[in-house]
Amino acid sequence: MSEVNPDTTAVPVTNPVKTHVKDPRRVEAWRRLAKISKEAKARKKARLETIKEEEQNVLIEESENDGSIATLERVGLVVGIAVGLGSLYFMWHSSQEKDEKPEENRIVEEPEPVVITPEGPDLFD
Repeated sequence: MSEVNPDTTAVPVTNPVKTHVKDPRRVEAWRRLAKISKEAKARKKARLETIKEEEQNVLIEESENDGSIATLERVGLVVGIAVGLGSLYFMWHSSQEKDEKPEENRIVEEPEPVVITPEGPDLFD
């Protein structure tokens, strides 16, 4: 068996040689694509900012118009709740009347006492 010295078998690399060369057309295409995507992001951000500003303006206008206490939405809500509670009350009231009427008309009869009569002759007479 012979021992191999790892220092003697390895070839030292002093200047690595680049074998891969970038294609200038592909590099230019990537740069154009990056520029297009940056512009698209900037347009999207500007559009979102304008939408937010419009929403804030609408909210400010609505808050200025809320000086009155009764708006159409609030009145509708109150009317809806009142109708619901009224219908519940009338349903409860009508069920109470139905339960009371049979009790007033019912005639209470006392049960007849049960008499057991023997069928055969009486043994103790």
